[in-house]
Amino acid sequence: MAFSKVSLITVLLFVILAVHLVESRSVVDDNIVMSNGRSLLQNPPLNCSSACQTRCSRNWKNKMCLKMCGVCCNKCNCVPPGTGQDTRNLCPCYDQMRSPAGKLKCP
Repeated sequence: MAFSKVSLITVLLFVILAVHLVESRSVVDDNIVMSNGRSLLQNPPLNCSSACQTRCSRNWKNKMCLKMCGVCCNKCNCVPPGTGQDTRNLCPCYDQMRSPAGKLKCP
């Protein structure tokens, strides 16, 4: 009889511990978002001004290129490397943004 009481208490404590661990896990998952709204799992923000300076360095409409690149970078947090169109696909969000007229928005 003493053995069954000890077993019952042990099982009951184990169940309480398991429930507590499951509940605390959901609280930890909710706290993964930092105070600025970004998830800890996201990449850190990109320095758009320097990335766009590089991207637009050989563009003949430098001022417009920098403006549109900045808009795209702020939205996508990504700027393709280099200055050519051949690297656009390395940043899918940047590559797929279109103007209302359907033209590529990002330089």
